[in-house]
Amino acid sequence: MSRRAALRGLLAATATAMVRLPISAEGVPITRFGVISDVHQDIVPDGVDRIRAFAAAVTEAKADFVIQLGDFCIPKEENRVFLAAWNTFGGPRHHVLGNHDMDGGFSREQTAAFYGMPARHYTFDGGSFLGVVLDGNDPGGRAGGYRRYVAADQLAWLEQSLAAAGKPAVVFVHQPLDDDAGIENGAEARAVLEKAEAARPGSVLATFAGHLHLDYLRAIGGLPYLQVNSASYYWLGETGESLDYFPAETHARFKNLRYVAAYRDPLWALVEVDLAAGEIRIRGRETAWLGAPAVERARMAPDRRNVAFIRPAIGDRRIARAAGAGRVAPPRISGA
Repeated sequence: MSRRAALRGLLAATATAMVRLPISAEGVPITRFGVISDVHQDIVPDGVDRIRAFAAAVTEAKADFVIQLGDFCIPKEENRVFLAAWNTFGGPRHHVLGNHDMDGGFSREQTAAFYGMPARHYTFDGGSFLGVVLDGNDPGGRAGGYRRYVAADQLAWLEQSLAAAGKPAVVFVHQPLDDDAGIENGAEARAVLEKAEAARPGSVLATFAGHLHLDYLRAIGGLPYLQVNSASYYWLGETGESLDYFPAETHARFKNLRYVAAYRDPLWALVEVDLAAGEIRIRGRETAWLGAPAVERARMAPDRRNVAFIRPAIGDRRIARAAGAGRVAPPRISGA
């Protein structure tokens, strides 16, 4: 399948879905937040610089808060400098647990404490919406390797949180709910969101996730699912292994760096939730590969799943309601 055909398929999928933003929200101020994902401080040599650039940019943009979507850093003392760079943003700072944030034998509780999280999963006041943070690292599921599961008790908590919310919700999770490589029981989690949306149209605005290091927007069951690309790289594994793009001493310190296709500059997005206008606006960033593109280095087949979304960018996007009809326009993708 060609890149163009894959993009047509994704556009067709989003075009058939209706995204229900609240119909009546006059006078609600715009909420602006910065989102970054998969920095992988323990894999890349310049994680501190990347997170410092993000903090400076969202500070200049006057973001109301920031959130990182996981695979941030291991909770070891050497990473206090990285965490301090993150903390240079003076507003509220929120965290999501990624699967690699417990590497080295750390527990989820240890990582959450290191970050200063109130709990592994929690809600927060996002201004015009309720932020709902999920932990996709629960025990359960059948897949080997890292856990990617949301247990029954957390799903029950999610359902209760959405039912009790006094305003629309935006969900944040590391592993996506919309892809087979994400949360194993993603369909169960989506069913909870769709149930809440059916009970109160406009109560679930969107879901933001990382983990896949891809750039896309999908709509399933009338709800948008945004995949936020990594701030740092695309993972290639052994098929793309190379020592050509960093000095030998850097590779000696960062053993897994040989397996990544690095992004020259850091990626992140600035998001505006504008309920009065009935839309969500995402402004991303685009950079270049550091060296050969990932698809070339790993000799990927053109029909490989999701290959069209492997790119060093986070696209600009807009999720909007059709004017004056009480209906909602499908998610519209630009720059993808």
